[in-house]
Amino acid sequence: MEKIDLGIKGKKVIVTASSKGIGFAIAKRFLEEGAEVVISSHDERNLIKAFEELKQLGKVDYIRADLSKPEDVEKLIDEGYKRLSGLDVLVYVTGSPKPGNLEELKNEDWADAFNLLLMSAVVAVREAGKRMKEGGRIILSTSMTLKQPIDNLDLSNVVRLSLSGLIRVASRELGPRGITVNGIMPGWTLTDRVSQLVKDRARREGKNEDEVLKDIVRDVPLKRIGKPEEVANVVIFLASNLATYVNGALIPVDGGILRCIL
Repeated sequence: MEKIDLGIKGKKVIVTASSKGIGFAIAKRFLEEGAEVVISSHDERNLIKAFEELKQLGKVDYIRADLSKPEDVEKLIDEGYKRLSGLDVLVYVTGSPKPGNLEELKNEDWADAFNLLLMSAVVAVREAGKRMKEGGRIILSTSMTLKQPIDNLDLSNVVRLSLSGLIRVASRELGPRGITVNGIMPGWTLTDRVSQLVKDRARREGKNEDEVLKDIVRDVPLKRIGKPEEVANVVIFLASNLATYVNGALIPVDGGILRCIL
């Protein structure tokens, strides 16, 4: 069957937090579609490992960046733009803050979460927007916690909610220049982060990990946890020539777990 031309071949793409998990899967899919990609992570060992694997697929480079430091984010966008000789797509992915509830979390935990989840996104969107031309795409990977809080993930439940405002504001401000800004809300996905959450929940509830996974899947209408590649495919759609009139959207990629209507 003939492959559909999605208009991504030759595009210059930066994917943050892309040494593993969802970010890695997104970078891999862009390379498979013929894009030129810069990946990033705060962990240089994981970053080099990802680079060695991804370079088999196409033109890829890497930049170490700690997303909890706004100055690192600014340097990432600037250096990535220079190495790519342009910027067509920014995909913002970030790690997750520590689990915990209101009674457990300290002031510094909230400050760290603000820098990691929100401030880094603000800087990334601002700096990418400055450098993009008409047709540019900015895609933020957020979480289903924007619509439905998850127990013991209070930092994510509260701070990530601000990203919906950022997406809406940026889509209106950059739209007149022909740049779209959209977001995705992944649900339970097979990543190291989910493995960590399963272990934490099993400890708190006195269950084994298999029992916790069964409890999670019970609430997912598709009756399984998602794959990073399935999240990546939605990002590819938003970056493609099939989504030219999609702007300011937040798309759940969660197997239908969200119960809210709006």
